[in-house]
Amino acid sequence: MLRLGFRFSGLGRYAVCLTAEGRRPLAPELWDLTGARPRSRVLRSWDGESPASTAVPTDDGAVLLSRAGSGGTHRLLLVVPDRDGTGWSAHDLAAVTGGGLRLVAGRGAGTAALAFRTTPAGGTAVWRLSGRPEPPELVAHVPGPLAGGVWLDPSGSLLALAVPAGSRTRTVVLDLSDGAVSPLPGLDRRERLLLAAPEAGVLLTARETPDGHRLGIRPRDADAPTVFPEQLNAVEGVVTPLALDPAGRRLALAVAAGVRCRAVLYDLAEDGFLEAGPASGTILPMAAWSAGRLRLVHSAPGLPPHVVTVPGPDGGTGRTYAAARCFDGPAGPVEAVVYGDPVAAGRVVLALHGGPESAWRLGYDPLFQRLADEGVAVVAPNQRGSTGYGPAHRDAIRGAWGGPDLADVLHLGRTLTAARATGAAPPLLYGVSYGAHLALLASAAEPGLWSGAAVVAPFLSGRELHADGPPLVRNMLDRLGGCAEIEDDLGPRDLIRLADRLRGPLLVVHGERDATIPVGHSRRLRDRLARAGPGGPELTYVEVPGAGHDPLTGPDGPLVLDRLVAFLRRRCPRRP
Repeated sequence: MLRLGFRFSGLGRYAVCLTAEGRRPLAPELWDLTGARPRSRVLRSWDGESPASTAVPTDDGAVLLSRAGSGGTHRLLLVVPDRDGTGWSAHDLAAVTGGGLRLVAGRGAGTAALAFRTTPAGGTAVWRLSGRPEPPELVAHVPGPLAGGVWLDPSGSLLALAVPAGSRTRTVVLDLSDGAVSPLPGLDRRERLLLAAPEAGVLLTARETPDGHRLGIRPRDADAPTVFPEQLNAVEGVVTPLALDPAGRRLALAVAAGVRCRAVLYDLAEDGFLEAGPASGTILPMAAWSAGRLRLVHSAPGLPPHVVTVPGPDGGTGRTYAAARCFDGPAGPVEAVVYGDPVAAGRVVLALHGGPESAWRLGYDPLFQRLADEGVAVVAPNQRGSTGYGPAHRDAIRGAWGGPDLADVLHLGRTLTAARATGAAPPLLYGVSYGAHLALLASAAEPGLWSGAAVVAPFLSGRELHADGPPLVRNMLDRLGGCAEIEDDLGPRDLIRLADRLRGPLLVVHGERDATIPVGHSRRLRDRLARAGPGGPELTYVEVPGAGHDPLTGPDGPLVLDRLVAFLRRRCPRRP
C-alpha cells in the first residue's frame, strides 16, 4: 500500500492523504480523529488522482482537493462524504490556470483552507475556501513568493508565512481581515517561526548560528526576548519539531539517530523530556495536537504510514522483517537497515539511497517489504555521506563523490559475499538517484562482485548533471563538490567512460518527465551500452511515460514496482 501527502485539518479533527493499493489509482483517504482511535475511509474517485494532486481536510470532515490538469491548470474541488459512510459527492469550485497552487488548512469560521497561487508577475494571490460548494474568495494579493503557513490566533485571522530574503527567510504575518502583510514583531533577521500554540500565544522559532540552528521559545504579543533552552538544544540526533500543545506547555519532537527515530515530549516549564509514541519505526514530519491528544504519522517496516494517537495504541501491527545492524567498514562502522537474513537468503540486495545528503530509516518501504515477503534479503546501508551520524560521516564525500562512499559499498559487498555459503549467488545492487549513480560505479569498479544491478533515475557524472540539471541540483553540486574529479585506478566517475566495465543483468528505470535528473542521462547510457563489445551487460531499459523523479509514486507505480521485484528476485548465477 502507498500513502503520501498527509495533511491535518486546522483544529486537528481530521487528516487526509493520497493512497493506492495494488494497481488501483491514487485516491483521497480521510482519517476521522474525533474518536479514541483514528478511523479511515478511502474516497475513491472515478478516474483517480496523480501525485501532483493535493488534498486538505476541513474540520467538518470534507476534503478540499487541488487536481493538476494539462496546461498548468488546477481544478479545485470539494469532496463531501455521506453521513452514512457509503458514498460521497464532489463539487467543482474553480479552475485556476498558471503558476503553482498550494493549499493550507484553515482555522476558524468561514476559512476551511487558503489557496496560494503564484501570479505571472511573481507575486502571490491568496484565496479563501469556505468549505461549502461555492467559489473561492480573493482575500489578498502579495508581491513576491510566500511559503509555509502557521496560524497565530484562535480565530484564524492571522497567518504567519515565510518570505525568501536572499540566503535567509523572514517571517511575515498576513491579516485575512484586510489582506495586509507585516513583519512578525520580535524576531531578528536570523530567526524564523516554526510552530505556534494560538490559544496560549506561544511561538517556537529557529535561530541561525555558526553551529547550526537553535530552537527558541517566545510569547507572541510580548516584548520579551526569545529564550533558547539549553536542554532543548542539547538533544543528540536530528531533531524535527512537530507540534505545540494548545496550552503551550509541551512540544512534540521527532528525534532521529542513525536508522532509528522516536517521538519525545519536551516540557517548556520543567525543561525536561518524556519519551512518547511508537518505540520503533519512523515519525513523519507532520502532527496535530488537539483535545488532549497528539496525533502523529508513523511508519515502520511492514506498516505503511498511518495516523497514531499519543499516548495510546499504535493503531495496528504489521509484518516486521527489518532491524538495524552495524557492519565493519573500511573507515569505521556502517549502520544499515536489514531485511531478512543476508547470509542464508537465496538472494540479497544491497540498496543505496539517494541524496547524497539522506539516509535510510526504519520506515515502511513498499519495495523492500515486497522483497522480504518473497524471501529476498535487503541490506540498506548508510555509508559515508549519509546524514544522522555526525558531520565527519556526512561530509566525508565533499569534493569526493564516488570516493569514500564507494569504498564503503565495495567493502560491504565483499563482506556479504564472504559471509554467504560457498556457491551462493553474489549480491545484487539497487539504487535510486545518487544511489543509482553509486550502484553503477560499484558495478563498474568490481564487476565480478555482483549478480546484477537495478537502478532508478541515475545520472552520468557530477559534471554532466551540473551542465543540464535544474538550479537546485546545480547548487547542491557546487555546495558538496560534486563536480570534483577523483584520481585513482578507477578514474573519472563518469558512467559513459566506465560503460565497458559494466557486466551482468542491468535494469535502468527513468521517468520521462524527471525534473531533477533529466531522462537524457539514462538515454545516453542506454545508447552507449548498445555499442558495448562482447561480454557487455544484459540491459533492460524502462522509460516510464509521464513519470517524474520517483516513478514508483506515479500512476504506473505498481507496474514499476512489479518490474523491480521481478528483476531483483530473478534466478541469479551461482558463484563458482
